[in-house]
Amino acid sequence: MLAGIRGIRNLIIYSLPERKEFYYEIVNMLEGLEDLACTVLFSQYDKLQLERIVGTAPAKRMIKSEKGVFVFC
Repeated sequence: MLAGIRGIRNLIIYSLPERKEFYYEIVNMLEGLEDLACTVLFSQYDKLQLERIVGTAPAKRMIKSEKGVFVFC
């Protein structure tokens, strides 16, 4: 369990999960930890996985965007 790892400050997810539940599980385990950053890397080829997590319209905007960073709270 990630919450049990002492000193964790940066979590990097190199690939979006096939099942959206896994992403929410990981992020929810981090709740309550202070000064933590969670970075998820994705490309245009991850569109289906991204759609499962953020929805179809936001995924299209994110894939087409010139921005390199998206913030979720």
